[in-house]
Amino acid sequence: MFYRFDGIENVRDLGGLTRADGARIRERTLIRSGHLGGASAEDTARLADWGVSLVIDMRDRRERERHPDRAVSGAENVWCPPVEDLEAFIPIKSTVPREVREVFHEFYRLLSLHPAAIQAYERFFRLLLDSEGKPVLWHCTQGKDRTGVGAMLLMSALGFDREAVIEEYMRTNQFAAGQLEAMRLARASEEELALMSEVFQVFEKNALYYFDCIQMEYGSVENYLEMTMGVGPDQIAKLEGFYLE
Repeated sequence: MFYRFDGIENVRDLGGLTRADGARIRERTLIRSGHLGGASAEDTARLADWGVSLVIDMRDRRERERHPDRAVSGAENVWCPPVEDLEAFIPIKSTVPREVREVFHEFYRLLSLHPAAIQAYERFFRLLLDSEGKPVLWHCTQGKDRTGVGAMLLMSALGFDREAVIEEYMRTNQFAAGQLEAMRLARASEEELALMSEVFQVFEKNALYYFDCIQMEYGSVENYLEMTMGVGPDQIAKLEGFYLE
């Protein structure tokens, strides 16, 4: 479910998503979004009213310095970057849409296998386990790639099938459609629209590539979670108890 905020983009709740066996994620416990740098006082008050106790910021240092998160009363803000220097990982110098798409595609291999990314998502799960089911929000800049990987891993750990995981990942494009329409109304050129389509949207090919990289290296997502992040049957049972109903 998407929520409209004054100054936070791409806010959506995993609550209500239903597993194949009928188990549902509790509402307003797992929230993903873009950064909180432009959040209004009403935005942060709303998150506080929801009981958000933890904000996990997945941006790099320069992104955080450029747009520091606005504080949410009662919530701890934890820095948990899968990449410490985003420009080194996705050096987008090209204005050719195909080349930009290739850079983002490669980014998903790095998010799956780079030690810094694995360490960050291991910490992401540790933070969730330590939060004991209290509402959590995690974000990067636009809330689509680094945030999306967090959601894919978490939904996989919670027992959602691959189709459901990919479907939730692709919902970012509903938000991106609004961004692109705003550019059209502002009379952006076709070249600008084509380029920003690659930046604003997510692509199923990238999500599948992410899982393929894990499969090739570890055999399964279950193995990957347990071997690299310490998320085995006991931890999964705790997460299910926290977030499923």
